[in-house]
Amino acid sequence: MISMYDSFFHAERIYEIRLAFQQQTLPAWINYNTFFHTGQAINGMYPDFTLYPFVRLTNFLTPIHQIIAIKSLIIMATYLVSFITLNKYFDSTNAAFSATIFVLSGGILKDLINEMQTGTSLAMIVAFPLVFCLKDAVESKKIDFKLILEIALLMTFVVNSHLLSIVAISLIVGVCWLINLILKRNFISIVNLGLAALGTIVLSWPIIYRVAKISSTGLNAPFSQGRIESYSLFNFLSGAAWNTKNSISYAAILLLALTIIFLNKKQLTNIMPWFVAEAVIVIFCTNLVPWNLLSNVPIINNFQNSSWRFALYLSVIPVIIFLINFHGKRARLILLLVTILSYGMAFQAAYNAQYQYTAGFPVLTQYSTEDIPTEGVAKLTSTGINSDRITRTLIPDYSPATVKVKDNSNGFSFSDENVETLSHHLAIIDGKKIPMEYSGDSNATILTGTNIPKGTVTLPFFYYKSLNYDVTVNGQKVNIDSSSKGLIKISNKSKQKKLTVRINQKLPMTYLLITIFSTALYLWGLYLVFGKWNK
Repeated sequence: MISMYDSFFHAERIYEIRLAFQQQTLPAWINYNTFFHTGQAINGMYPDFTLYPFVRLTNFLTPIHQIIAIKSLIIMATYLVSFITLNKYFDSTNAAFSATIFVLSGGILKDLINEMQTGTSLAMIVAFPLVFCLKDAVESKKIDFKLILEIALLMTFVVNSHLLSIVAISLIVGVCWLINLILKRNFISIVNLGLAALGTIVLSWPIIYRVAKISSTGLNAPFSQGRIESYSLFNFLSGAAWNTKNSISYAAILLLALTIIFLNKKQLTNIMPWFVAEAVIVIFCTNLVPWNLLSNVPIINNFQNSSWRFALYLSVIPVIIFLINFHGKRARLILLLVTILSYGMAFQAAYNAQYQYTAGFPVLTQYSTEDIPTEGVAKLTSTGINSDRITRTLIPDYSPATVKVKDNSNGFSFSDENVETLSHHLAIIDGKKIPMEYSGDSNATILTGTNIPKGTVTLPFFYYKSLNYDVTVNGQKVNIDSSSKGLIKISNKSKQKKLTVRINQKLPMTYLLITIFSTALYLWGLYLVFGKWNK
């Protein structure tokens, strides 16, 4: 599979979940088998409950075929949910064409054929039902408990897919709500949106608990925290392409242009709120928002690049306004032609990404000896997924704050000393560096060293003080501590010809209980929406 940039990152997250499910256990919060086997809390800090069913369903495949299948299933699910939603409001044939155009362009297509971002792609599955429900809530004039529950369920799906997406959506909705409140004075909408937000928090409690628990250790920030890049409106629009996540897609531009050129004035009142929402999203994508001032606001300061967080949603509204504006055979003919165009453009983009552009890139296996640069591209195989040759996965993100980051790297890399220690799996004993062999499974990382002298042993494994560990040395349980560099430290009381350390992080019982409770509550909510209240 062609892999680049964050594709390596998300492939290893999937791989860790895969191994846990093969052992019939819940995925751990720390990564035993990936990210250089350092026990980094990547999986714990990423909400991935919505990813679990896709991994479980495809676990019979080889790792690479599994990832390709997951990407394909996500795009199928996005199409299905989009079609069902649009079919509630518009002609069935037009809904089918529109859903096809949506998934064969923009960020949806890019996730399938280029850089993989499973969190945001999962969130886009519910884009259409969410946008319709949020519009109803913003314009609501009476308390609607079914609508409140629907929004809470959909927003929880987004939270369980990608945390920053929920922040971006909330900002968009907040501005649209404020505009509508000023114009129409419908204060009751505050109640509906407020209760929906409260319901989302309750249903998302496992993720909130998990992130809070890990974060209480004190963590290194994701790269570029506190520095949000943004572009001028001209530069943003000049980045348009058929498959893009950082700008507006050509398909969206085409649908918008057709709507404006052949505007049905009778539908202008219905279309205007959607145009306003699209304009709000465009503004959020650019430096028209003073992002330099917002770079100090907690959570928002993790946005890194404004267009990364908002441009995804620019392809949703053009579909809706086109369907509102056009009707009958005229709409069907246009959508048929655009659908045919979409298949052609998607095929061309896929061919360029998977064959033409990547023809000369290296194949990465367990036997590869050359490093893949941080910004490099490789043809990833099943045996190479967790390879230590992938320098992209030796990153400070969410490591303990006491682990030193390289100066002036904008949080993108560890200090040179830590890079050497972690990438070569070196134990440190009284200043002496001894290489450790690693192995592991879904429940633990095992580090093995030979001729280990007596003394304090600092292992190449992160220590999160807020987490509970079970560590054994040659089968005997031992106490652990944190070194000044944020790594696990143990005491070796005598010289060992062979030292085997097994490290396991135990999930809190509280987490397991609230996960069961929240899951049951979520399923009950689905029953109410699709069962009892749907009659």
